[in-house]
Amino acid sequence: MRGNRGPSRELPEEGTRQLDLVLLHHSLQFAPSRWKEVRGRLGPGRPQTVTLPVPGHTGEAVIDHEARHYRENRDLFHQHLHAETLFMTGSAKVFRDTARHFLDVARNGPGYVPVHPSYPHFCTELHSNDGILVDAREIHIE
Repeated sequence: MRGNRGPSRELPEEGTRQLDLVLLHHSLQFAPSRWKEVRGRLGPGRPQTVTLPVPGHTGEAVIDHEARHYRENRDLFHQHLHAETLFMTGSAKVFRDTARHFLDVARNGPGYVPVHPSYPHFCTELHSNDGILVDAREIHIE
C-alpha cells in the first residue's frame, strides 16, 4: 500500500509516516517480527473488487463505553510497528466496535477525492480516550 500514490496530494505532517496496515485477531498469535519474511514470499497479487456489506445497525447501546476504561478490559487494540507496517491485534469485540471506522474509509474514501479536489483528504481517527488503544495516543487512518 505504501507503494501506491498517497491519498492526499499534500505532504504528510511532520512526525507522521505512511504505513501498511494489518488487522489481526489475537488468537492467530502472529509475530510481527516475521512479517518481512512472510511479505517477501508473497507474490505481486492481483487487483480484486469487493462489495462491502451494508452498514449494520450496531447501535450505541451495544457498545459499553464505560467498560472500555476498566483496568480489566481486555478488548483493546495492541499496536506493533515492524517493517513499515502497523499491526493492530485485538479481540473480535474490539474489531466489531471499530469496524465502522475501517468500513467508512474503504467505502467513502476512494470517491471523496474526485468530488472534493480542493481538500483531497478522507480519514478517520482512533483516539486514546476511546478506550480501545493500549499504548497509542491516536491513530489517523487515511
